[in-house]
Amino acid sequence: MTVPACVVTFLGTSAAVPSISRDTTSLCLTEPKAAILVDCGGSPAHKLRRLGVDPLRLTAVVITHTHPDHAYGLPSLVQSLILLGRTWSLPIYCREEHTETLRALLDLFRLFNRGCPVEIIGVKAREGERLFVTEEFIVTASPNAHGGMPNLAIRVDAPALGRAAVYSSDTEPTDAVIRLARGVHTLIHEATFPHSERARAQGHSTARQAGEVAEAAGVSRLILTHIDWGLCAGAEAVIAEAQTAFGGEVLIAEELHPYPL
Repeated sequence: MTVPACVVTFLGTSAAVPSISRDTTSLCLTEPKAAILVDCGGSPAHKLRRLGVDPLRLTAVVITHTHPDHAYGLPSLVQSLILLGRTWSLPIYCREEHTETLRALLDLFRLFNRGCPVEIIGVKAREGERLFVTEEFIVTASPNAHGGMPNLAIRVDAPALGRAAVYSSDTEPTDAVIRLARGVHTLIHEATFPHSERARAQGHSTARQAGEVAEAAGVSRLILTHIDWGLCAGAEAVIAEAQTAFGGEVLIAEELHPYPL
């Protein structure tokens, strides 16, 4: 598979429990000279290769929070990079509360700065905090609302295209994500539960709530991800629920399918 420039591609789209067809949620952002991994479940090197992205091309990794489904693949990724001969630094961005957790996770497998230098960079919980800039992308973040777990929503701007996208990560509806996504083309928002089960959705969102956030932010396209494994076969119903609150285009993220910014 050949991935075009300046796209977001999902390596996984399920919530914490994978389904038969969907793994836990993670994303890859690619442009001609950079590849950025956002969250790290499953076997990242395998999925990057299936996508047509050489794992050695990774410019940065962003871990939005340290629930296992978003971080448990990090040791596998670093080990793969060591075995592939990477000798230049891999920056890993996370909430500053999680730097020691990620360092300990890599230390558990004796992978921290062994062959492939790893730089774990803590991000402050401020709206619009700039993480880094590549040739095509400006990556910023804002805190969201994932219960007691510190977390980040991620915004990627491609100034040359005049386009931007926001990934909510795991969160209940929050004004911080609306502000981060205001006016962007694409909002990628979690939709873990159906609205009929919204009482279970503490720290998460329903598809309808994701639609409400998209409508308030004024985006053009809403891509739903982090779908509970029991809902993965019912895409039409999930989309229809989001459409009750949002008048723009609504999609459910498909794995290894490139979505141009």
